[in-house]
Amino acid sequence: MAGRAFMQLSAVLAFLASFLVLLVDIEAAVTVSVGPAQTVLKENTVVLQCTYSVTPAAQVDIITWSFTSSTESREVVTMLANTQSVFGTYENRASITEQASLRIENVGENDEGTYRCTVKVLSQGSADTKSVDLTVLVAASAPTIVSTVNSAARAGDDLTLTCRSDGGKPLPTLTWFNGTQPMDAGVGEPTTNEAARQVIRDLSLSPVTRFDDQANFVCKADQGYPDQLDVQTAEQVLDVQYPPVASISSNPNSSVKETNTLTLTCVVQSNPDPSQIRWLKVSGDSADVLQTGLTTTYVIPKINRSQNGTYRCEASNGVIPRDRESDGQATVNIDVYYAPKISSSFVQPFEVNFGSSLPAVTCEAEGNPTPNLQWVQVGSGRTFNNPLSFATMTYAEDGTFTCVAAALDFPKDTVNVTVNVIGRPDIIGDSPAAREFMEGKTAQIVCEIQAKPRPSRVEWFLLDSSDNRAIITTGGPYRILQENLPKGMKSILQINSMKPEHSGRYVCKATNTYGEDEQYFDVTLQAEDVVTTARGLYTDNGSDTTLVIIIVVVVLLLLLLLVGIGLMLAHKRGLLPCKGEPETGKGGRYVSYRDENVTNEFSIEMADKDKSPTAPLPSRVESSQYIPTPLVAASYEARLSGASFGEPRSPVGQDKPDGKKGGYRDEDGLNNAELDLSSRKPASRRPIVDPKDTMDMDYPTLRQQTTSPYV
Repeated sequence: MAGRAFMQLSAVLAFLASFLVLLVDIEAAVTVSVGPAQTVLKENTVVLQCTYSVTPAAQVDIITWSFTSSTESREVVTMLANTQSVFGTYENRASITEQASLRIENVGENDEGTYRCTVKVLSQGSADTKSVDLTVLVAASAPTIVSTVNSAARAGDDLTLTCRSDGGKPLPTLTWFNGTQPMDAGVGEPTTNEAARQVIRDLSLSPVTRFDDQANFVCKADQGYPDQLDVQTAEQVLDVQYPPVASISSNPNSSVKETNTLTLTCVVQSNPDPSQIRWLKVSGDSADVLQTGLTTTYVIPKINRSQNGTYRCEASNGVIPRDRESDGQATVNIDVYYAPKISSSFVQPFEVNFGSSLPAVTCEAEGNPTPNLQWVQVGSGRTFNNPLSFATMTYAEDGTFTCVAAALDFPKDTVNVTVNVIGRPDIIGDSPAAREFMEGKTAQIVCEIQAKPRPSRVEWFLLDSSDNRAIITTGGPYRILQENLPKGMKSILQINSMKPEHSGRYVCKATNTYGEDEQYFDVTLQAEDVVTTARGLYTDNGSDTTLVIIIVVVVLLLLLLLVGIGLMLAHKRGLLPCKGEPETGKGGRYVSYRDENVTNEFSIEMADKDKSPTAPLPSRVESSQYIPTPLVAASYEARLSGASFGEPRSPVGQDKPDGKKGGYRDEDGLNNAELDLSSRKPASRRPIVDPKDTMDMDYPTLRQQTTSPYV
């Protein structure tokens, strides 16, 4: 009743206000503004913003909030003369605050709808209304995951996980993750029930594998309002049983040296853990059991070559395997390395005729890995492939050959084979061989012979123009020398004092029980121009001196270069005069040096005209160093003392402003020359060259007259 009376009173006041406005004919307006649509979590508090402005300024008489939804309309609260009246379910929950805003506490789902804010000014007869929407959120319950398998799943089975969320408003979006990675494969479409506020989404794993064991599958429920509703999750860690999957690791590795220790480890993955592990040595279709139990390792100390072969581990846990991958077995092939050993034996020595072929000599060896076989000739170091064979034997192949068997870093195994090459002599070198010798010198023609046995006879011949042979023996200009070699001998024909008649074709012939061989040597004298050049370039024993001459020339050039550099440095430092002409005095009594740049003249008198100065001339004395300004001319008396006239090097003093003394001192300490500047004469219009200003001194005597170029 009170509410109805209040409303009737409001209507009357509004009518009166409108009538009053008509009487005073005043133009007035009120403007209302509301805030944005609001969302609020159920049972929380919300404020719906509403403000107003009145033009011209006037007292607001009535503020009203009303509610409208798809099913009903109702008054919420009215404020008249600063007195609020709250209606229905909003009592004790709603109020007008902050000018005209509506505050609702403990918001319920029925509070969701459209709210209207109305402001009236009765004195002006004006009013305005604006609307704002309110959405009420309801947090969903935490999602749950249900599996089609109550207990642990077995590898190969089909499995479905169902995620369910209830009570949310709005309904959440369900997403499946494997750990942190979102999933698409096997994820079904969501099933929703708006009335029941329920959403369901399945994840199908068909089939389950061992890789799904202990996998963490996560279902996330997101209602889309992160500021007000947290994302909720549910997790399911799968327990998938599967038969053992085995592999073998070996230490050090599957290839092991003999006498080393080998450790084999059976690495097993299974759920549940293995109940038994067996180690077997496989040989063809059969296998010998080596070890049974739960021990995953099998150790072979000091393994030997007989333990080479295939090893297998077998693991079982009661889960029946469904494929060969999960049969619980693994094998490894162990390769035992051992040092090479030559197994071949040879009937020695091998005797082969010179010029014939050597049948293949095969070297065989045992070892793991297979040894590398190579033949090496002792002495020469030449290497040959296995088997050892030669198409044509020469005396170079005579000797000992070593078969070398090598593998990894094992010690090498060797065996020696001796090859004896027998046959006729073989003279080394091309035939005919040209030889040139200098006239008057001793010539030696060397005939090197390989033979086994050694030649029984070596003969030298000289052919005439008709190729008739004349045997040569020791005597006259000829001398025959012989020297035994390891595989033959050397015969040397020596011709003393070569002459033109000694030129010609010589023959060296060697003979043994198997045959003979001979070689031609064409001996000539060197041409005249070659001989002349050779005499300057070669010594009697034929040694080349060209290199020596080149070295001497280079050394001389370097010395000249150093002298030139020294003169340049001396000139640069003022140790040598730059310009001037030396003059010889009358009767050879003195040598003077005149500097073209200044008016200084040095003269050295000789005590004896046949003698020369014992030291080089001193450097010029620059007039600018000793003649001060204003321009004057003076005579300087120089006295030299010391045992020798050394080369002056550095000035020890300059002329001073007080005119006292300047000097020049030899750094050797043997000479000391001082210039007395204590008395200066005023400048005149003519040079002052007075014999009185000079003073004869003990040998040698230095005379210096200095005048200014301006006098």
